[in-house]
Amino acid sequence: MDDYDIGQHPDLRDPDWQRHAVKEAWVDLRRQRRRARMGKRLAWTGVSLVVVAGAVFGFVQWGRSTSAHYDGSAPPPAELRPTAPSVLPDLARVNLERPFDGTPAETWSESVDGLVTPPPGPVGKFSAGEVQNAVGQVKDVIRAGRLDRRTIEGHDGSLLLNLLAPNARPDFAKAIDDRTEGLREVVSFAEDGYRLLPAGPRITGTITAAPGRDANTLALHADYSVAYAFDPGSHAPILSPSDIDVFLRYEADFELVRGTTHQKNDRGLWVTSTQGVVYSMACEPSKRGFLAPAYSEPYPDAPEAVGFDETAMYDVTKPMPEFTGGCE
Repeated sequence: MDDYDIGQHPDLRDPDWQRHAVKEAWVDLRRQRRRARMGKRLAWTGVSLVVVAGAVFGFVQWGRSTSAHYDGSAPPPAELRPTAPSVLPDLARVNLERPFDGTPAETWSESVDGLVTPPPGPVGKFSAGEVQNAVGQVKDVIRAGRLDRRTIEGHDGSLLLNLLAPNARPDFAKAIDDRTEGLREVVSFAEDGYRLLPAGPRITGTITAAPGRDANTLALHADYSVAYAFDPGSHAPILSPSDIDVFLRYEADFELVRGTTHQKNDRGLWVTSTQGVVYSMACEPSKRGFLAPAYSEPYPDAPEAVGFDETAMYDVTKPMPEFTGGCE
């Protein structure tokens, strides 16, 4: 009896079936690559408490906007419910002119002005105008550290440093100059050789305000997600936005110091704590605090991340995502 050639089966020769089979194969490949990325590239998670110079400061760590530490001035969750996809697609066409289409960042803002901020009004001993000005300073820090191309591509940390209280600058300047692990706590630097597409970063999130530890301090909390789209150049194939789009989610606590009870160089804005997660990026640069697209590395076998809620990367109404795994 002759061996049966399965390739001659009529169903397998049907063009519609062949197109379906190719699509399913690519989807399966995407799932395998996503599992590897979640295990090895999902990333880096970090928590940093910044030491505030001077004996009057010490460590300051404020709770999340959902904690009792805040007075309910944050908007109701419904205002932040995304209408875009809740996760990155496994397989999707990529438009380099609109690299966030089909991703959770599709509807995010190009500016920090898209962040949801407290309603007008006084907080503690700070007037409504002072609170508004303090929120504006936090926006400026986020813009300089996370959205400005001079910072991201030019590795220029001065844009952010100049916005902080004079005594708050040295520790951050050292982290930036030395390229220490804490680099990404305050700025987003692209790995050398990788540039963003003309479409700038996208951002979503909230800023809240609460009374500080005394009458001359105001506590501010920012919870935001940022998306970066990297230029793939001649690299191929690009099978999904997740190959070129890098996402980070961060919570940062700030303290605004005013008044004569503090030294002159202590007055101004301080970053008192940060924590964050970066997702869908190259692993080796992330260990050094730099961002690079996932396509720049091969996809090794890796254990699947445990307990990671990808939707929380993009939805700041959810708790900061946690996982077991990451770049090792």
